[in-house]
Amino acid sequence: MTRRQYSNPPIEEAVCELRFAPGQAWNFTVPGLFYEKARDLYTGEPSEQNSIATEFKFSRMQVVSPEVTLTQDLPKFLFPSADGTKLVGVGPNLLSIHSLRPYEGWDEFSKRIEQALQLYLEVAKPVGITRISLRYINRIVISSPDQAIDLSDYVNIYPQLPDDLPSHISEFVTQAELIYEDIPAKLAITLSDSEPQPGEVVFILDLDISQAWVEKPLSFEEVLSNLHELKSREGQVFESLITDRTRELFDVK
Repeated sequence: MTRRQYSNPPIEEAVCELRFAPGQAWNFTVPGLFYEKARDLYTGEPSEQNSIATEFKFSRMQVVSPEVTLTQDLPKFLFPSADGTKLVGVGPNLLSIHSLRPYEGWDEFSKRIEQALQLYLEVAKPVGITRISLRYINRIVISSPDQAIDLSDYVNIYPQLPDDLPSHISEFVTQAELIYEDIPAKLAITLSDSEPQPGEVVFILDLDISQAWVEKPLSFEEVLSNLHELKSREGQVFESLITDRTRELFDVK
């Protein structure tokens, strides 16, 4: 089962992230060189994105709070299109390609991925790929005057509680991580509620499928075939998690 084509798809953001085995030491000239090659395609105002990782260290003999270490990664530079719906991010041994609502479709998105990858190879000169991830964040909106629905009518993954507990769930997060048996890929599924407007129920279905190469990096010639395989599996997962009632929300063609 592949992901169907919808006239009103629920995709809030699609992200492809590529991580590289470096061929040379990272330096801050790489984002600038990349932008010089891509600026005719991404004409919006560039921005800088910083991320901070938190590490907790516990000791068996420790009875007080754990030791907390904050690590700030080197920044990633984002280059958007004029309308801000298409972006490319460049960071240390990292390239991300983003497609925001309205989603452009896989054909166009994959072309931008291939194009951005080629530009990155020219300026950063890595020796291979260590990880590919493809993430789709779906925002599903259901009209409901009393803002109460039965989730099982719309999705096949949801919090299941004993019958003697209250039936109305105001906030929730359901997560699962699965490992494929036929290929070395992981799938992370997250279903959560989201802030609705009056008369609506909104939830987020976040699918993140990834594949990593630890011992030997993936060659660049194999990137696109692996990426298309991950996309096919993401589509299968999405369709298996939603019901026909949900499909009606997306105006099936």
